[in-house]
Amino acid sequence: MRDRGVNLSERKVTLAEIRQAAASGELAEVFACGTAAVVTPVGLLKSREEEIKISDEPGELTASIRSELTGIQYGLLEDRHGWMHKLAD
Repeated sequence: MRDRGVNLSERKVTLAEIRQAAASGELAEVFACGTAAVVTPVGLLKSREEEIKISDEPGELTASIRSELTGIQYGLLEDRHGWMHKLAD
């Protein structure tokens, strides 16, 4: 993310922080990522007690990261981070 010029911090966040940021409109987008999911937008956090709506649509940053990651996976974009490893010939 830093190589994209995005200012970020890595830290634990509380549900109260998420709740407050979502209610104020400060929370623009949330996504999950991993080897199987690639990058998946999170539109709603739901528990037995409440629902916290994030967004109806994937955000611009989420879509951009997903596009870059899948481009690297399919060999369409350069792997600038050294993530890809050849397993067999």
